[in-house]
Amino acid sequence: MLSRKILYAALGILLAVLFFLTQFQFQPDERPIGEVESILELASRDDLNIVFVLIDTLRADRLTSYGYERPTSPTMDRLARTGIRFSRHYSQSSWTKTSMASIWTGMYPHRNGILRFDHALPDAALLPAEILREEGFSTAAIWRNGWVAPTFGFDQGFETYHRPSTGMQIGFQRRESENPYAKIAGSDVDVTENAIEFLRLTGDDSFMLYLHYMDAHQYMSDETSALFGSSYSDLYDNSIHWTDRNIAALIKTLEEENLRDNTIVVITSDHGEAFGEHGAEGHAKDLHTEVIHVPWILSLPFSLAEGIVVNSPSENVDIWPTLFDLMGAPELEYADGRSRLSEILTSAGRPDLAEREPDTGPLFAELDRSWGKAEKPSDPIVALTLPDNRYMRVINPNALRQKAGSQRLRRSTSLLYDLREDPLEQNDLLQREENDERATKLDAMVDEILARPPPPWRNDVEKVELSDMQKGQLRAIGYAIE
Repeated sequence: MLSRKILYAALGILLAVLFFLTQFQFQPDERPIGEVESILELASRDDLNIVFVLIDTLRADRLTSYGYERPTSPTMDRLARTGIRFSRHYSQSSWTKTSMASIWTGMYPHRNGILRFDHALPDAALLPAEILREEGFSTAAIWRNGWVAPTFGFDQGFETYHRPSTGMQIGFQRRESENPYAKIAGSDVDVTENAIEFLRLTGDDSFMLYLHYMDAHQYMSDETSALFGSSYSDLYDNSIHWTDRNIAALIKTLEEENLRDNTIVVITSDHGEAFGEHGAEGHAKDLHTEVIHVPWILSLPFSLAEGIVVNSPSENVDIWPTLFDLMGAPELEYADGRSRLSEILTSAGRPDLAEREPDTGPLFAELDRSWGKAEKPSDPIVALTLPDNRYMRVINPNALRQKAGSQRLRRSTSLLYDLREDPLEQNDLLQREENDERATKLDAMVDEILARPPPPWRNDVEKVELSDMQKGQLRAIGYAIE
């Protein structure tokens, strides 16, 4: 009798999943056609919404619109083709909490102070959801990654901050792991279904909806998205295709609820994923391009007949300064990021409408390699990205006290790549002595960024004590915490 009940329950859930999958089909894009001038007119509108889609662990070069040969991302490609795509976009770190803190504050990690597993944003930090609530927006978030839990201060400004209950996983594939905790229940369907319910029930007030998808992090997909094989890399591609289908259901709901022509859809990621390009798999270990090059796509309330591709470098701290500039909202306090509106207009062939010349860098990323080890001292590395180069440096206090001009010191603590000739970062130019002067100039740029004063609330950053349950939930997504 019990086994029959389980069978009926499984069949019921399977039917629900199959019904959900029928919602993925595109409807025709009924948005009006916009011109470049329409982008500037957004600031005068009072009916705008934002759907902010964060796809955890999504590296840019696995999307077709970013040059990948596999059709992993038809929905996101369509949004990019009729919107704005930032081709050289980078995250501020290669693990979730530090990267998300930079997205929400617009600040580099050492300035906002969120560098390790037990750090939490203080109440004094002013985040985008708080600013939007002051502007009259309703704010809601649906998330699955424990690193953005309220424990760490990420719920500030959200009227609803919801981790959805999870359904049974029927017919899903995922990457196998030796880590006994490397599974969490449910799938991104839970996020999408809750988001669809929110969109169907929302009233006339403007809203900001933040969705944090996790299935790409878990290499997870349903069988209908398992198109690309069974290796780790294939499973990752399958999971991207699956997430893309969830986004298709989201876009379809916006269209059905007549919300599409007054909603800005943002798609980005907190970090990428490595597949052995530099000797490591996963993320949160270094700052090479595969773990910090992420997508940024803006889909506007109107369709652009010719999508805009911004080829000048940009970074995650730029996202909210750009959105606020587009919307005519107040600036984000103390931000390192800057609005990329001028770059958008210049890339669209209208530099006459831009207020300034395009900003070409430098961009900055940071990782404390001891982030998950409470008893170990800080072990930071930083990465500086310029149009033609990436420079990585170990910030070692003991090494920095040695003679500044030591070639032996520099080669043991720094890496330099020519991104034009070596975009995959395989040839360290500091093996050649003639590049030492170049590295000295890049060191000065790094030092200038590190010397920027923190916000007034930086000293209020707290260390929170995590319960065994919280640690288990974080281990469930593959992070080793000591």
